[in-house]
Amino acid sequence: MTIVRRLVAVMLIITAATGLFAMGAEEMGYPDPEKTITIICPQAAGGSTDLIFRTLAEEMKNASGGQNFIVSNVTGAGTATGTNDVLNADADGYTLLAGGTHTIAATMQGLTDGYKNMDYVVGLNLDPFIIAVRNDKPWQTFEDLVEAAKAAPGEISFGNAGMGGATGVACVGINLAFDKVFNVTPFNGGADLIASVLGGHCDAGVFSQSEVVANIDSFRPLVILGDAHSTIEQLSDVPTLAEAGYPDIKVPGGSYRSIMVKSGTPAEVEQWIADVAEEAFNSETFQEFQAANGMIPQFSKLEEAKADHEEYIAQYEPILKEAGLYNM
Repeated sequence: MTIVRRLVAVMLIITAATGLFAMGAEEMGYPDPEKTITIICPQAAGGSTDLIFRTLAEEMKNASGGQNFIVSNVTGAGTATGTNDVLNADADGYTLLAGGTHTIAATMQGLTDGYKNMDYVVGLNLDPFIIAVRNDKPWQTFEDLVEAAKAAPGEISFGNAGMGGATGVACVGINLAFDKVFNVTPFNGGADLIASVLGGHCDAGVFSQSEVVANIDSFRPLVILGDAHSTIEQLSDVPTLAEAGYPDIKVPGGSYRSIMVKSGTPAEVEQWIADVAEEAFNSETFQEFQAANGMIPQFSKLEEAKADHEEYIAQYEPILKEAGLYNM
């Protein structure tokens, strides 16, 4: 082969390789319009995470020009069952995880390999946490609740949506701050926790703000765990931990939601999902949904989403280690 022919051959190889690398998801045949993209929500239907992703899925359908998106609730094992379903699926972009801080908590507790084997596609929002009780309970303030628990250690049940979730970590952090006077009680998702508190089977709970809003006629909110007041009018007077007299308590202030996929998903596919999710996130419907429920927008894509998750990982690790729940 002459030098010229060799050079031509090399150039053809480079051109072909470059073209393959630059090929977008559509050129790869993704998404197949005949297939459904499933977002697995590892919490029960009716909870705040479920409602967020059902709203987003409909907007992603619109943003993609009609691609079918559905939300499938797969609960159990502190969000690990649904997470594992994503890990056991093909890394082809047709099975997504409604992930976030609950994925971090479940992974650190050894319930799932979770974020160790997943990629971050987009970050969405932060849903602030509020400690609330049923409105006929005797405690008017968070201090009242704490003093009652100190007077009868282990008797006041303090519920969360599951030890594999962010409310579980917040619940444990609060309990540690008061020398474990509460009876920390996990439930199978936010909907189960709500039903148990409203039914009188659990005394108090850590809820996503959107869950308190949905049940405002039946709940008495005592304290918000974030650093700022709620932007929702009905909850704007709920004090922060610092205002309630506990400025030194540092626990997760809310539940961060994101979309994650199994590692090995083609970069072009992840980019397509991220772009569609971004358009859906910025839709009027989703923005109004977030505002109505007091969620704090925190949109990020791909590498930025990874950086956001790493900040939450650094926040959760010391709490779970102190509680003896860290198992990685």
